[in-house]
Amino acid sequence: MRRISYSQYSQWSNCPYKWKLNYIDKLSEFTDSIHTMFGTSMHEVLQTYLTVMYNDTIKMADALPLDDMLLHRMKYNYTSIMKRNGGEEFCTQADMEEFYKHGLLILEWFKKKRAMYFSKKGYELIGIEVPINYNLKDKVKFIGYIDVVIHDTVRDRYKIIDIKTSTMGWNKYQKADKNKTD
Repeated sequence: MRRISYSQYSQWSNCPYKWKLNYIDKLSEFTDSIHTMFGTSMHEVLQTYLTVMYNDTIKMADALPLDDMLLHRMKYNYTSIMKRNGGEEFCTQADMEEFYKHGLLILEWFKKKRAMYFSKKGYELIGIEVPINYNLKDKVKFIGYIDVVIHDTVRDRYKIIDIKTSTMGWNKYQKADKNKTD
């Protein structure tokens, strides 16, 4: 059975020819970057915060040393990528420092605005990195992982969250891009 991820679907919906070149003709290669390493690290920190918040208390989540956790995850992920790619450098020390500083600002914003997006009252955490494996028509299987799934116990609805990180923020065009905000 053929499989497709959201990233593949998104690329195909924007440009079927680019999708063909990447996934059928296999002309592109994935390469790690400071952006992918930072995104992974930030996901891990935010998901840990949300797990503690929903499974324990908001006070315990707020007490987490998020700054230290981000630094640790960035170092760990950097080292893992370096081992995986045979020691080939994919970013500089200056990149790491700049992204870490931006990460601190993101974490500060997240803690200040957390209640606008994540509440415990009437909500429960269903899962983090929840696998999705759904049969579409024509024997195509949609696969992927959902960053965060929360159940609204009052309305009996589910909230699906895909965490997006950016060191430069989003302009009005990026905010209007349905592939990023849906």
